[in-house]
Amino acid sequence: MYVSYEFYTETFGALIPEKDFPRVEAEAEAAISYLTYVNGDIFAKEDSRVKLAVCAAAEVVYNGKQSNGASGSAGVKSESNDGYSVTYVTEAQDGQTAEAALRKKIAEAVRLYLLPTGWLSRKVGRCHVCAGYDHSLQ
Repeated sequence: MYVSYEFYTETFGALIPEKDFPRVEAEAEAAISYLTYVNGDIFAKEDSRVKLAVCAAAEVVYNGKQSNGASGSAGVKSESNDGYSVTYVTEAQDGQTAEAALRKKIAEAVRLYLLPTGWLSRKVGRCHVCAGYDHSLQ
């Protein structure tokens, strides 16, 4: 684990229970690795901005798991009385899977912490945002 539960609770928040933290933290790391793989191993060296990004992504993953598991917690989008048809409000766009919506929310959450570092750049090698900053030595 890149981020300890102690760091999470002392620095970021306390939404995620300790028993669930290792699972959602691992999913958050995997999502961040996917977003930054072009630029090297983001977890090779300790960086507080990366840790904060992991915490933010972990909370998104946790909230996503909670909302998928809770039945009837979503608001009603439309309702038909004649044939009893109810449509619930979702965060996903029409036609978008819940997993795709979760990936998008994770990317939005980590962007705040990782965009200034250059880790989210899709350029191979050094990015223009952080000229002279070698991500492999992060």
